[in-house]
Amino acid sequence: MGSHVVDGCGEFMPSGEEGTPESLRCAACECHRNFHRREVEGSAPQQHHNYYPNNNNNKRFRTKFTQQQKDRMMEFAEKLGWKIQKHDEQEVQQFCSQVGVKRQVFKVWMHNNKQAIKKQQQQHT
Repeated sequence: MGSHVVDGCGEFMPSGEEGTPESLRCAACECHRNFHRREVEGSAPQQHHNYYPNNNNNKRFRTKFTQQQKDRMMEFAEKLGWKIQKHDEQEVQQFCSQVGVKRQVFKVWMHNNKQAIKKQQQQHT
């Protein structure tokens, strides 16, 4: 699993004042300066970072909504009382297919926006 990885950090930038322990850590990548960019005579600079790769290839897909979708989801969420009840399930499925979002995506959107919307409404009251 171990591998040699180039971190992409262009140059060492100390995290603290000279003479402090923080000055030995890079502000950009947090590596010790000994493991940072090393220059070997007659060759291009090399970076030495040996660690297990961070598998950020599994980044979560972020759904983008049109303004019309947001408006319709807001209206429908308010109608539902910001909760999906079992007896609303068929209506929710129908709504999601009309708007073009998956049920789970709508559910997460409701969860993420419920508090923000309530705060906005309270500020306007």
